[in-house]
Amino acid sequence: MTMSGEERLDRGSQPHSGAPARAWDRFALAFIVAGTVFRVVWGIFFHPALNYVYSDMGGYVVRAIRVAAGATLDRFDTFYPPGTHLLLAAPLWLFGHGRLGLWAASILWLLLSVAVPVLAWRVALRLVSRRAAGITAALCAIWPLFITYGGFFMSEIPSIVFLLLMLWLALRARESSGWNAVVTGMLAGIAGGIALAVRPQLVLNVAIAAFVLLQKKWFRARVAAFAGLGLILPVASVLAFNAHAAGRFVGMSENGGTNFFQGHCPVNTIATGNDSTGFIEVASPVAVQTGRGNDYVFPTHLAWEQSYFIRQGLRCMKENPGGQIAVIARNIADLGITSVPWPQSNYRGLRLLVRPTNLVYSVALPSIIVASIFLARQKGRRRYREGEWILILSLLAVLPTAVVFYGDPRFRVPYDVFGLALAGSLISAWLEHRSVRKIRVSSVAPGGAQEEAE
Repeated sequence: MTMSGEERLDRGSQPHSGAPARAWDRFALAFIVAGTVFRVVWGIFFHPALNYVYSDMGGYVVRAIRVAAGATLDRFDTFYPPGTHLLLAAPLWLFGHGRLGLWAASILWLLLSVAVPVLAWRVALRLVSRRAAGITAALCAIWPLFITYGGFFMSEIPSIVFLLLMLWLALRARESSGWNAVVTGMLAGIAGGIALAVRPQLVLNVAIAAFVLLQKKWFRARVAAFAGLGLILPVASVLAFNAHAAGRFVGMSENGGTNFFQGHCPVNTIATGNDSTGFIEVASPVAVQTGRGNDYVFPTHLAWEQSYFIRQGLRCMKENPGGQIAVIARNIADLGITSVPWPQSNYRGLRLLVRPTNLVYSVALPSIIVASIFLARQKGRRRYREGEWILILSLLAVLPTAVVFYGDPRFRVPYDVFGLALAGSLISAWLEHRSVRKIRVSSVAPGGAQEEAE
């Protein structure tokens, strides 16, 4: 059987078997260590998250303090998915609600940020070549968006961590057998449930992980049962938490209506409520940065009245059905190129760092997807075809969020890890092509065969 160039480089060749693989592992570990140093310096000395508690970050902290203190839950606690402030509540419960507790929460976010390149590497090792996995780890380790989001109490970093943890455990369960596979599958379900509690938009990625997990027929029923149980545990807990806060069943969150309204109507900001209920204002950072849309005030409706705002969005769609094509195209563009990721956009130094990163990545992403599809279809890459398709589908799972609701770089950031993994696979394929060409050239050169053998 003929071994492909990628396999030669992964496994090594005699008499130096395993050396190339170990080199790429060392490459990955070196960047992971460097990325950890960046994150520690950033998250402790330059930009600790506790110093930036306002707007959405302040909301997460206030809700977390209520949970940690055992206080009466506020009706607005159900508006956003509770996963983020429930995670924040743990260090605040252990270390108090003052500065020490906020420092502990900042360290937790720092550790989650450190885990991103490690988990990205472990996932990529099971989906693509060792070289591609090393490049993926390096890209994730130094990716400015991943590093900077570790300095804000936002949902981006925990959603990436639990998304990757879920997929890694699902892949491990598929490669295991017996009760080891069952237990690992259950852990994958738990990680998927936490990911949904943090970001319900990840539901398609949970479905992809479930498909990966249940491909082995001989233990499908048993693994499915325990993985489903693992998924239900955090999801049911969150649903019960929200039902307790709202006094009725409300689902994972209640911002779907306003998000739908913002995505399909010309909206800049939405203010709901009155003097007796209090005012709540929501806005998309993209709409605010671009200055488009109108300001809406709803004095007789509250932000969590999802059915009302869905009807308003449907009314806009009905009034201009043809224009919805342009609206959806704009929403998809809003995932990347039309704005600067928030809240980094509020700070000049961070803006100068993340703006070109976001722009270059967003412009390159369509080419990365198309090239990856062609790469996955190559017959000579049969060994990695499934893994590359999993990465492609996991990345494209962000599109329904923009189509149904609206686009925002924050919605896309958790999926960037898959785009970076595909970029790593493309770079690896290019390096493989160069290596194979050099081997061919040396083999046809005078004395080439002898030199190669030596």
